[in-house]
Amino acid sequence: MAAGKSVLIASFALLALLFVSAHAEVFFEENFDDGWEDRWVKSSFKGSDEGTWTTSAGKYYGDADNKGLKTTTDYRWYDISAKTPVFSNKGKTLVIQYTVKHEQTLDCGGG
Repeated sequence: MAAGKSVLIASFALLALLFVSAHAEVFFEENFDDGWEDRWVKSSFKGSDEGTWTTSAGKYYGDADNKGLKTTTDYRWYDISAKTPVFSNKGKTLVIQYTVKHEQTLDCGGG
């Protein structure tokens, strides 16, 4: 009987977690589809040391259409930003999430 009660409690906890995560508000999301270059600002701070950005799923992927930004030249400077809508997270937790895949064998990173 105790095992059945534990399973029931775990099921309710999982259901509550799914309900809360399904109601999270997303303020900014980028899929790097066509037109991404119009939404992002590339820095020119380092002049000729700035590298060029492209999009790619990378060497290893589960979905070839799930692309992200890719640096194209080793040992270059890369800066890029995008505007976000005005928002307030007052009284709420702000979560910023991104993924970095280091596929090059460099001595330094910075990602």
